Amino acid sequence: MNQTTSPIASRLWRVARVVLATLTSVVLIAAFVWLSIGSMPQWFVDRATSGVVASHRIIQQTVQSYCPARMTLPDATDWGDSEYRASDGDLTTSASFAAFGSVYASTASPFSASSSDAVLSLKAPANPRSTDAMVGRDKVDSDRLLETNLLEASEGSGHAGVIASHASKGDLRGISAATCVTPSMSSSFLLPGTGTGASRRMTIANPSSKATTVSLKVIGTSSSGTMSLSTSGTATVAAGGTTVVDLSAAAPDQDGLYVTITSDVMPVAAYVASVNADGLTPKGSDFTMPSSAASTLNAIPSVSQDDEITLYAYGSKAGDVNLSWVTDDGLSSIGRKALKDGRVTVLDLGKAPKGARGILATGDDDFVASARAIRSGADGQEDFASLAAVPVSHFDGAALPDGLDATITLINTTNKETTVTLTFMDDTGKAGDAKDVTIKANGASTLKGEGDAVLVESADRAVAWGVRLGGGGLDGAKVAGLAAYEPSSLTVREATIRSTQDNTIVR
Repeated sequence: MNQTTSPIASRLWRVARVVLATLTSVVLIAAFVWLSIGSMPQWFVDRATSGVVASHRIIQQTVQSYCPARMTLPDATDWGDSEYRASDGDLTTSASFAAFGSVYASTASPFSASSSDAVLSLKAPANPRSTDAMVGRDKVDSDRLLETNLLEASEGSGHAGVIASHASKGDLRGISAATCVTPSMSSSFLLPGTGTGASRRMTIANPSSKATTVSLKVIGTSSSGTMSLSTSGTATVAAGGTTVVDLSAAAPDQDGLYVTITSDVMPVAAYVASVNADGLTPKGSDFTMPSSAASTLNAIPSVSQDDEITLYAYGSKAGDVNLSWVTDDGLSSIGRKALKDGRVTVLDLGKAPKGARGILATGDDDFVASARAIRSGADGQEDFASLAAVPVSHFDGAALPDGLDATITLINTTNKETTVTLTFMDDTGKAGDAKDVTIKANGASTLKGEGDAVLVESADRAVAWGVRLGGGGLDGAKVAGLAAYEPSSLTVREATIRSTQDNTIVR
């Protein structure tokens, strides 16, 4: 006997299914809405396991630096009587580059995308040894981008570059030199004054693919604190471009400047070109590169006997500093001098005495220091060198330009004897025999530069050193010529990133 469902029961079952489906849909929709706008209860989330679960060491294996163009006149014009027209004269430029340590490849490329200059590839000797370097030189006047690929980011690996010009005629008589600069988000400069006849032009380069805005903070000698500038306090630097800021116009009539630039988006490289003149008489030119960090000890190498020395110093606090000439046998006291609060202090140290190789400045609080060395030629002509305070490091390297005499000045910043090892590279990059140089406590030592590059190892991290340039046939023309620059630190660039498991951040 078959059982059949009555029509009434069938209709009731269909209605019940429709109601149940509707209620289910409403509940699901409400749940989705709640999850999208509310926070998940903590009891829904698994508790994180303990501590750091991953650590990653990030090492920079591609090193990039911006290399300035040669020195130029601030007002290069073709108008007026040719007898009184400013000119570069017989200016000759040499650019030299070197890559040290564990290097795969290194190139110096035109910075401007529209440049027709060729790319310079640095070369290593045949069958290179671990002590050899890659080197290259050219005569190109324009700015460059130096890029080096490292096989291993280790101490003693990196690159250096220098651009040097010299002239015996014209309005740039003398020697000027600039080094390649690593881009950064912020950098500072301690500069000579902006009085009559002084040009201070800051060039800011942006090697990245994104434009950035740079703000300038300027501190002078006339009052404490940041100055109100006569021009804009910001500058926009296009991607792959450069911008020039006239600091002489922005902060005129100061005896010295401390300038800090800060980029808001991308790292930039900057330098300052200084040209001095008294009417039609050249009074020197040189580049100023970014200052090292403020410190209680500032060692300034590359001083020579009879240099007219002016010291510049800036500290956020007023205080006293002890100044000494550094000689081969140790320190010769200059005296104790006062630094002004929140402004640049300028000190005339007179002529460097016999045997002076550098200046040592120490204080209780951190400060920044630099110096300017002036020498005189015939008919009132002068030239000057910007002398930087150089930090100590384990490994430093410097490229040496062609056509000029280079002197390496080593300063022992400690109270005990120390030994450093120097290695010169020839024009193929081949390393010569290592030379051990012992320097007395707080003393100095000088050596003649040889070849295309030099590497200095200071195991004690006790020595600050620099390169001074002279010669170039200027002595015979009775033209004063000098320039100086600091080496590039060859250190590992690394960062450690640590990650911790935390599932509660997903809600």
